[in-house]
Amino acid sequence: MDILFLLVPLSVLLALGVMGVLAWAVWSGQFEALDSEGQRILMPGPDETAVLTEPGLIHINTPNTDRLHS
Repeated sequence: MDILFLLVPLSVLLALGVMGVLAWAVWSGQFEALDSEGQRILMPGPDETAVLTEPGLIHINTPNTDRLHS
């Protein structure tokens, strides 16, 4: 039963720490423009070229070949 005197304050401090980190993330803009970040990974960068080989299949930084892979 004496362990509760240690565990309860530690759990309260942990909860306050988690809420503080979440508040910092929200106020510093970490959750802004979530859709554009998900789409950004699919777009080629300035030094990359995208090649459309088949409908719906895009190769980035690969030579355009008409050969089929075996």
